[in-house]
Amino acid sequence: MHPSASVPVNATPSLPSVPAPATASRLAGVASSPVREILALTARPEVISFAGGLPAPELFDTEGIRAAYDRVLTENPRAALQYSTTEGDPELRTAVAARLTARELPTEADDLLVTTGSQQALTLLTTALVEPGDVVLVEDPCYLAALQTFGFAGARVVPVPTDDQGIVPEALEEIAARENATLLYLVPTFQNPTGRTLPAERRHAVAEAAARHGFWIVEDDPYGELRYDGERVPPSPPTPPRPTAPSCSAPSPR
Repeated sequence: MHPSASVPVNATPSLPSVPAPATASRLAGVASSPVREILALTARPEVISFAGGLPAPELFDTEGIRAAYDRVLTENPRAALQYSTTEGDPELRTAVAARLTARELPTEADDLLVTTGSQQALTLLTTALVEPGDVVLVEDPCYLAALQTFGFAGARVVPVPTDDQGIVPEALEEIAARENATLLYLVPTFQNPTGRTLPAERRHAVAEAAARHGFWIVEDDPYGELRYDGERVPPSPPTPPRPTAPSCSAPSPR
């Protein structure tokens, strides 16, 4: 090459274009998140939406939350900001266990796993208990985000009829006898989206059906402590020979 010939400073050899890998096959039948679409709608200032369970922001206890953070970061900042055990802070689990035991659900701290909300708990339980193609029974209608979790897992979701008191035990028995179900998901207290509460006798019937047919009960209880009148209904009873009701309890809105 002649010494005076110019060479582009940033010249790079051209590389063949290779398409990006396809997304995972588990996404093939998954639609857009209905919860995401609801929240996108509620973000519009001109919209007052009753579709999502958003609390009134003027009722947030901002002063109490600020005081709690100030106290923790003053008294024990290093422990508060450090990684903890994957099960969750031991003192928190002890306090939650005592609270659940007082609500007639005997619980030890070692029985608990603290998550960032019941949605994460549902995902972990589904990952641990449900194989692709397994049957998951749900109330009809059902909490939308739970359906999406089961869809991601490749489960076959089978709705169980309900009435004004919640899931119908006779319908559950008939469907459970026909389907080889792995899991029943329900929100027995102030159900989402109907607001119904399952009576104690039906909770016993559901637990007995689980024992007869060998499926898990996943009880989601985000609203159980929000009762303003009437009598509190105890959680679904565990049935020997193994506990049949993993419980997801979210003390704050998802």
